[in-house]
Amino acid sequence: MNIDTTTLIVIGAMCFSALLVDGILFGIIYATRRGVAKAANWSSTMGTVTFSTVERRSSGDGYSYYPVVNYTYQVMGQMLQGDRIMPGPRSGGSGAHKVVARYPIGAQVMVYYDPNNPSEAVLERGMPGYIKWLWVTIVLTDLFLCGLGVFLAFTI
Repeated sequence: MNIDTTTLIVIGAMCFSALLVDGILFGIIYATRRGVAKAANWSSTMGTVTFSTVERRSSGDGYSYYPVVNYTYQVMGQMLQGDRIMPGPRSGGSGAHKVVARYPIGAQVMVYYDPNNPSEAVLERGMPGYIKWLWVTIVLTDLFLCGLGVFLAFTI
């Protein structure tokens, strides 16, 4: 089996692409897991939802829907406002309407806030559902690119 330079470059580019995608996705997973772990020890107080809607945003191939929830809460006599639902990057998708349905305007909600920085707050401290899909994306991308690389190596 002789592999020419062009084939090696293609396989190398595929490996580099896989590493780049994996690095970005692992970075998102790591940052989200850190945020969830940090929020697990935060203090809590009651708050009130002041605004709750689904926002349609333009994306490269159409539209994505994002939950937008604003709330007020009080810490040591100071009134604060928050808009974060959970730790990690803000995400949208088909579940946006379900998220907004959990937080209607006027609802009393538990707000988790950083005792060292009370203006940093979230409504949910759990791991976001999109994390499992990032893992699936990593595995499928790697399997596809590795399989394609093996195919090219043995057919050329």
